[in-house]
Amino acid sequence: MEILTLVQKIYLGFIVGFIGLAIGSFLNVVALRLLAGKDFVKGRSKCPKCENLIAWYDNIPVLSYILLRGKCRKCGEKISLQYPIVELFTGAIFIATVSMFGFTLKTLFFLVLICNLIVITITDLKEKYIFDINSIPLIPIGLAYNFFDIGNNSVGTLKVLGITFNDVFISAIIGAVLGVAFFEILSRIGLLLAGEYAFGAGDSILGAALGAWFGWKLMIIILIISFLSQLVVGIPIIVYNMYKAKDHESLWAMVTLFFALGLTFLGRYFTYTGRPFIALSIIFLSLALAGGSIFVILKRTRERQSHTFLPFGPSLVIAGLLVMFFSEYFLSYFPY
Repeated sequence: MEILTLVQKIYLGFIVGFIGLAIGSFLNVVALRLLAGKDFVKGRSKCPKCENLIAWYDNIPVLSYILLRGKCRKCGEKISLQYPIVELFTGAIFIATVSMFGFTLKTLFFLVLICNLIVITITDLKEKYIFDINSIPLIPIGLAYNFFDIGNNSVGTLKVLGITFNDVFISAIIGAVLGVAFFEILSRIGLLLAGEYAFGAGDSILGAALGAWFGWKLMIIILIISFLSQLVVGIPIIVYNMYKAKDHESLWAMVTLFFALGLTFLGRYFTYTGRPFIALSIIFLSLALAGGSIFVILKRTRERQSHTFLPFGPSLVIAGLLVMFFSEYFLSYFPY
């Protein structure tokens, strides 16, 4: 029986993975046609170079790429590595989702979310643009997911204006508001300090969408993870571009920013040793240095007209997927 069960799991995993590969191929088409302003529903796939129609046997996910050695059969133009990467990732995450949540309505909702997040990642990475067709529908779908408690996460009800709602739906509404408010406030702070929005409207909508799906507690986790991942990937690129442009003013501002971050640990030390006045002074100093450094960096970036900052959508997507799979672990950090 155990052997049969294992065989069944492997067989089902293969089927789910193949479906994921095929959908991943379609998601590539959706993303690239959206960027080109074309209809992604009608019309067969064409080579972007010679515009010849691609035969069905040359359109098999991953396999066709390998057999054609990454080139168009007609013109020999190289096919972007993006195609097999997106196909493999989609197949893998479909298998992971079904393995963790089973063949349930919850899984179906999550797969819809995943597909849109993949398209958002592609378009934001390529052109720093998130299309409304991929982000806005996720808000009502996420709210519906929690309103009907499809994830079976509700532990009680709350009465608002005489109407009773489950607690996860209320959390989802607060999460959506938190997601959009956070990015809108930061965007306007960037506009005030440097005359340029710090985040695009697409980031605000995506933040609202993830808040609607996962609620306010996990939205806080998403924001923390997304900023950390953005720092890990983005700071080396930003510093390299500053060095390349010989922007010494921005480089010194970056050094000061890290120094300010280091001061916060010193402030915590004085807090623990019972010297709150010194700790408070250090914290105010670190905030002043950090604020001044960020102002200089944004100002110099605008003056250079250098778009060194990475799109933020992919970081939000990474954080959202991590929260989707490990929500119970992250929620364990909240005492209530």
